Amino acid sequence: MKPAPFEYVAAQSVNDAINALQKYGPDSRILAGGQSLLQEMNMRQVRPSFIVDINGIKDLDYIRQSSEGLAIGALTRHRTVERSELVKQHCPILRNAAENIAHFQVRNRGTIGGSLVQNAPGAEFGVTALLLDAQMVVVGPQGERIVPASSFFVSHFTTVLKPNEMLTEIRFPTLTKDTGYSFIEVTRRHGHIPIVSVAAILTLDHNETITDVRVALGNVSPEGIPYRAKAAEQLRGLKFSDEALEKLAKDIKDEVNPDVEADTNAAFVKQFSNIKGRRVSEIASSEYRKEAAGNLSSKAVKHAYEQIKGGM
Repeated sequence: MKPAPFEYVAAQSVNDAINALQKYGPDSRILAGGQSLLQEMNMRQVRPSFIVDINGIKDLDYIRQSSEGLAIGALTRHRTVERSELVKQHCPILRNAAENIAHFQVRNRGTIGGSLVQNAPGAEFGVTALLLDAQMVVVGPQGERIVPASSFFVSHFTTVLKPNEMLTEIRFPTLTKDTGYSFIEVTRRHGHIPIVSVAAILTLDHNETITDVRVALGNVSPEGIPYRAKAAEQLRGLKFSDEALEKLAKDIKDEVNPDVEADTNAAFVKQFSNIKGRRVSEIASSEYRKEAAGNLSSKAVKHAYEQIKGGM
């Protein structure tokens, strides 16, 4: 199929884009990488009347080191993140996350900002942003505001962005050299959207006592947004052990609450074309996702531990 008729606006600056969003209102959509939007439009799953193309805003395509970590422009391609030496040195878990996104053709065009704003269940960058307490720089008619990742995601395919706002930058902290990290996901097949995704970081002291551990998961919350596991925090102050990992797997399985109606909530139910397209890839049962969440979390933390030990 082909998209419904629309008007096209090519923005050359952030101000251009904001002005266009103000002018055309909620019936406008931003075009960045287009890997999700164009597919939705072709299937008549969305029918925006105005498309605001931001690919001409070169100032949004960058990865920079700052005093606090890394600043990444919203228009930066997944492939750029995957291959960046700055990312490899200062926040390598982002590289792992990027490597898991779809296929290289998609990574060549898709953008980190587009992925975060799309907020698909299980999306790799959303899970990693929540894990690392990333900061989102949002710009609108009233100026700039900073939104923490914990407040950015609202529900299935929805964020706090207002119709006249856009995401311009994402700020990630630097991972210390003694921090282990891991990103794992389970899919129906390579390149499919994750059924469950897990990101973890781990820090130990010289006695192998856990000083910091975090686990974030995708596609395990009833709201369809990234989820930070509380059970992982209970490991702080404990010695790293297989027993601790077994308890973590059980506790996270008991803690998460996957949406039992994920197929309905994450699919395009009301469509102009009357075609029932899927927004996610064969969502598994909530019980399966609970089991996977526990097992993958334990595995991710163990990978982080092995990485620390291998670097010593």
